[in-house]
Amino acid sequence: MTYPSLTLPTLVSLVPKNIEAEIDACDEISYKVDYDKKKYDIVVISFDTSSSRQAYIHSDEFTKRGAYIVMGGYHTTAMPEEAAKHCSTIIIGAGEISLPKFFDDYLKGEPQKIYDNQDIDINKIKIVPRDVIKSRKYMKIPPVIADRGCDNKCSFCAISEMWKSNPRPVENVIEEIKSLKSNKIIFFDPNFFYPKEYSLKLMKELEKLKIKWAGNGIADAPFDDELMEAAQKSGCSGILIGFESLKEDTLKGVNKKFSNVEKYKECVERAHKYNIAVNGCFVLGMDGDTEEDLLALPEKINYLGIDMARFAILTPLPNSELYREMDKEGRIIIKDWSKYTQNNTVFQPKNMSMERLDEIYREVWKKTYTFKNIWYRVKNSSNKTLTEKLILLGANIGFKYLGIQEN
Repeated sequence: MTYPSLTLPTLVSLVPKNIEAEIDACDEISYKVDYDKKKYDIVVISFDTSSSRQAYIHSDEFTKRGAYIVMGGYHTTAMPEEAAKHCSTIIIGAGEISLPKFFDDYLKGEPQKIYDNQDIDINKIKIVPRDVIKSRKYMKIPPVIADRGCDNKCSFCAISEMWKSNPRPVENVIEEIKSLKSNKIIFFDPNFFYPKEYSLKLMKELEKLKIKWAGNGIADAPFDDELMEAAQKSGCSGILIGFESLKEDTLKGVNKKFSNVEKYKECVERAHKYNIAVNGCFVLGMDGDTEEDLLALPEKINYLGIDMARFAILTPLPNSELYREMDKEGRIIIKDWSKYTQNNTVFQPKNMSMERLDEIYREVWKKTYTFKNIWYRVKNSSNKTLTEKLILLGANIGFKYLGIQEN
């Protein structure tokens, strides 16, 4: 089970109403693409790196059937020349201006090869049609985005390459949340607590709604009591924090803003003080990592008091600073984009073999989520009520099977 993506509903919302288009939306988590369901004039495909091979297959099949193909998303933005070989138009970065402009040009018979319009009026971002996607595979907690960008420059992350911080008006976000008629939501913002004044204003309005919410933050947020108090009052039940590594020099090597690992335990304790659970994320395989460092993670997660943990293998995304650096060193071994899922090793680590990093990743995930360790986290959680502990238990059991798929 996962949260529904907002990408597909957003794309549907950008189709101009005046063209009276008949729109079919296909989310591949839920449905299989049917090339012969209808004859389409235009097919728009948004995809990330690990999905690019399949996206190109879809493009080729729909092209054979006479469709005009438009491509966008993270991988298209990172690798525009590659994507352009498989379609007639590419959209780089955000689509709020580019996609409506494409439709206007297309109807005039003048579609452009490339659209790259990043000066978005954030006030004009629409509430997306969430009924576009219906699937039992999704959790019933609706996602919301107040600020999809991030100004941090972590070299292993693609978000800052795609979006810069540009928060929506608070009143627009609150209007959207009210329309969802849900007492629980999750914020997809990469860094909910930045900018601080915006976050405080938003949480003040959330307080009035009497809902529960969770979101993402960086490790310095729990050290700001003003933010944590506002988060607790506004209904925050948990935050996901990218700790990434327990070695300070490793974090500095990837431009991680908060790199004081000695304060990680205090970070978790401060969040718990406000009854906010912590989901800690770790990236395995950075240049400072040794086998011993990584194998010690399950025990250290219990020591830190983290309520849940997620792991990913370091994955240098194509055309990123990290990818270019490793490629220059001859360390990018696998260039099959379908392997870039964050649970496969595609580069040569410094202190172990690729095969060993794969093994350690799965071993760390399994040991972290033994029933003994799950029970330890639930028993020692800051969650006070039986309901809260049961929710945490369910989440931990769900995570037990999340990241250990075979290659």
